[in-house]
Amino acid sequence: MNQRTLDALCRNDLSSFTARSLRVLEPSKPFQSNWHIDCVADHLEAVYNKQISRLIINIPPRSLKTHLASVSFPAWCFGKDPTLKFILTSFKFDLAKKMTRKTRIILESEWYRKLYPNIAISSDQNEKHNFELVQRGGYFSSAMKSVTGEGADIQICDDPLNPEEAASPVQRINTIETIRSTLFSRFNDEATGRFILIMQRLNKDDPTGLLLEDGGWHHLKLPAEAINKSYSYSINGRTYELKEGGLLFPERLSREVLDRKQREMGKYNYAGQMLQEPVPIGGGEIKSGYLQYYHTDTLDFKTCNVYILCDPAAGKEDAIKNDNDFTAFAVWALAPDQNYYLVDGLKERLNPTDRIDKLFELHRTWNKKSGKPPRVGYEDIGLSSDVFNIQKKQGSDQYRFGIEPLPKKGVKRISKIQKIRRLIPLFENRQVWLPNNLTYKADNGLLRNFISDIVEEEFLLFPFAPHDDFLDAMAMLFDIEPIFPRLDSVDVHDGLDWQSQDMSVFDL
Repeated sequence: MNQRTLDALCRNDLSSFTARSLRVLEPSKPFQSNWHIDCVADHLEAVYNKQISRLIINIPPRSLKTHLASVSFPAWCFGKDPTLKFILTSFKFDLAKKMTRKTRIILESEWYRKLYPNIAISSDQNEKHNFELVQRGGYFSSAMKSVTGEGADIQICDDPLNPEEAASPVQRINTIETIRSTLFSRFNDEATGRFILIMQRLNKDDPTGLLLEDGGWHHLKLPAEAINKSYSYSINGRTYELKEGGLLFPERLSREVLDRKQREMGKYNYAGQMLQEPVPIGGGEIKSGYLQYYHTDTLDFKTCNVYILCDPAAGKEDAIKNDNDFTAFAVWALAPDQNYYLVDGLKERLNPTDRIDKLFELHRTWNKKSGKPPRVGYEDIGLSSDVFNIQKKQGSDQYRFGIEPLPKKGVKRISKIQKIRRLIPLFENRQVWLPNNLTYKADNGLLRNFISDIVEEEFLLFPFAPHDDFLDAMAMLFDIEPIFPRLDSVDVHDGLDWQSQDMSVFDL
């Protein structure tokens, strides 16, 4: 195929243009062609041609979604109509700016200038996030809430919701209200304005879910794999199929890669972000089938590394609410078999004195059972309230141990729900074991199985339980960066001499 034919193909076919433009941005990486690129490109072309005015594309990450929709598409459209005005928004300004900058690089490339010799960027307005063509078309990018004084013919909303904040109803409501009240008001012409939302699914009530409930949207859903069904997509006389059991993009998202992602992400996140189904196939987030139990007399605690984690009622948002919420302690034993054993715990309404007494009681108990001082992690805001009394008791009792404030300094805080979701892959991979008999005395004086109550009150109701304090304490295990004992040695410290640590409270 000669150069003239190739140029004509790029001008008239967005998929071909996308492949060629990627060589401008990443010349060392070969383009991996796949049918879904053609499918998405055909839908975007229909937006340009005003056949589709409202388009939602749900597609997994690493599928060239951003290059297709937010980088190449505007550049291709400018070649056809350089008077078009685009607005691009994302949850983070730096992400949006990065996309418009790449489009500008394409427009300034030697290849594009030869393809469209009459198109040039105006010297009056040429920034990374906002450039204008001499024909007065242009591309403006912004964070979601910062689109003021700008108008567009076509809007692209690429990843409007931060995945780390998708569990928050407040963040989801704020995002959809921004789309409805702010973005939808930025069209130059309400009759011909077009809107593209492209994202991975994060929650059943994310922007995709809520906008689809409104109606009037063309929905292109592309899962990473077709589970229990086939998918068929027809657009402008072309039909694309993803047959049951097939993979969307096997060159990038192979069976091996998807299996690893499912283990790492957990089924809840995998269902949303990879399958575009924000409800896990077969049930809720922590299912009863994930839970497994062991007899406490079968575990040799002296071969384990033990961690005591405290989520005090005085910590985090409870410090603001001051509603005498629950204090939760979770005690983990990491065993040489690379499994996580929950060995002790409680969830009670405790005053500060009782909370500190319980901490010392647990430490003495597991110091004796494991033959070495357990590591202690304590929610940092609660620790700042308790530290004076802890140090005082350590001095009066002549019993000292280190305490690590969590999360550690410099570590970005994430929501409670996101923290707890880190546990789910461990449950799914059958690495978490619960004690079959951990009793406590209830208010009526009767002994109850603590684990059974916690499973019913928190595990099986997550993330909709009224309280999830014990799960939160369990999830603090990730913040303390635990270490498994070595398999080839009885040295369970794995090279760390815990006894030599400063046995006072540290790292405050």
